[in-house]
Amino acid sequence: MRLSIGSIAQRRAAALVAAIALTVGACGGSSASASPSNGPDYVVLATTSVFADIAKLALGDTVTINTIVPAGVDVHTFEPSPADAQKLTDADLIVMNGLGLDEWVLTLLEGAGKTEADVLELGEDLTGFEYIESTEEEHEAGAEEGETDEHGHGGTDPHIWLDPAGAQLYMERIAKRVSDDRADLADRIALAFGEGVDQLTALKNDVAAKYAAIPAEKRKIVTFHDAFGYYARAYGITIVGVAVEAPGQDPSAQEIAALIEAIRAAGVTSIFSEVQFPSKVLDQIAAETGAVVLEDLYSDALGAAPADTYVGAMQKNADAILASFK
Repeated sequence: MRLSIGSIAQRRAAALVAAIALTVGACGGSSASASPSNGPDYVVLATTSVFADIAKLALGDTVTINTIVPAGVDVHTFEPSPADAQKLTDADLIVMNGLGLDEWVLTLLEGAGKTEADVLELGEDLTGFEYIESTEEEHEAGAEEGETDEHGHGGTDPHIWLDPAGAQLYMERIAKRVSDDRADLADRIALAFGEGVDQLTALKNDVAAKYAAIPAEKRKIVTFHDAFGYYARAYGITIVGVAVEAPGQDPSAQEIAALIEAIRAAGVTSIFSEVQFPSKVLDQIAAETGAVVLEDLYSDALGAAPADTYVGAMQKNADAILASFK
């Protein structure tokens, strides 16, 4: 059964706050990590700006949080540099999504003197969360039909954080891991985590109430790529179609024609671009259907304020989508 956005998630959060606080007494203030920071600081390195800010929600200012992929840059097609490998060397914990989204970071580990023990894969094997199958071809590249990737997930949609309940699960993993590594920070992390959950809960309640006021038959959208499945499921939205199956791959003429037909049949009047992708394909589809290309949504990357935080980006997404229904 999939984790709900309501009371189940809140109870989990409360339990985790208590568990983190207990870590201080259980560990006597010593570190549980095999290779913790020797100084007062602890460095978390996230692959993207989104995961860096989710780490911020979980940890507050108790540690240093850095990122590899800059805000506004596509994680799917990002090519790391030698300077990025150096960032791994300096990190105590490397935070990635997994599920095929940012596997390139694993190729940097050996050169940075790190192992997979230094990596926290946020999206892998989440208990109680129902995964969605992805249509993005890069998640299955090179695999025979029915074969899964090295983590056993095959074509699983990696964009779990776009459901705020999924983002809270990510927060829980981050807070628990850093508290285990640095028990001397556990009480501060528990406080920061509780404050982060409060922010996330306020966002979830506000956005859910606004969507609930819109008739279900009107909640239909078209997006640039196949990233919003979890978001749509959380808020009862129908995704009529996507412009491209995977970033960096242009749709065929047949795919464009099928999407145009679907848009006309569904009566969709607006199409959403995404902040890190060009919208030439969307412009073509809009010209054929009479639909309007609306402002960028935020999926794999944050942007300019107020979308420079996870909560801000999610609020911007909700405001833009809700406005298109009116």
